[in-house]
Amino acid sequence: FVYLLYSGIMIFLQFPELYWGKVGFQGYPAIFRLSDWGLSWEEADALGDRRWGRNYHYLFAWVFVFNGIVYLGWNAWQKSFYKKIFPTREELSVAHLKTEFIRHLRFKAATGKEAERYNVLQKLSYLVVLFVLFPFMIFSGFAQMPAFTAISPELIDLFGGRQTARTLHVICSVALVLFIVIHLVEVMVAGAINQIRSMVTGKYEVPAEISEES
Repeated sequence: FVYLLYSGIMIFLQFPELYWGKVGFQGYPAIFRLSDWGLSWEEADALGDRRWGRNYHYLFAWVFVFNGIVYLGWNAWQKSFYKKIFPTREELSVAHLKTEFIRHLRFKAATGKEAERYNVLQKLSYLVVLFVLFPFMIFSGFAQMPAFTAISPELIDLFGGRQTARTLHVICSVALVLFIVIHLVEVMVAGAINQIRSMVTGKYEVPAEISEES
């Protein structure tokens, strides 16, 4: 993902504007301009490298797609999504969602048995990432690949134009970066050393429950 993000930035810098629809070029009304944030088109172009970026972006995009297919297929086979990620009706209740939301705002880590499983906000965020953001990323990326759109030109029409697909691709990228940042913050709150050790050794030390009296 890091390489995809870096190569994507290199591509974007040589065309640092976003449009909505089928048409987009320098001087055309844009919904986002990097120049509005202090970096001119010429300065951004000098920092970017579209030729290098596109070659490696497409290469690692296919690696990402095949890896995702294997991941989704394996977890579907093992029914891991149903066991770990799909929230229960009780978890989706307004009261439970409110409690979890307030706990996260206060940066309080789960303890006891709650620390051994995903909370409802984690489950919902993972579902959005896996089944909304990633598919949008992949298909909006395909809509910008001439080799792919030559086979399936209707994909461009599905997004309402190549420029719309590009804009959605960037929006999804930003959303994924925000997800990763929030995820890292949550890891720090939950105990980074304990979390990393569990990923390496498989041993997770469950945080003790704090009694209300203490």
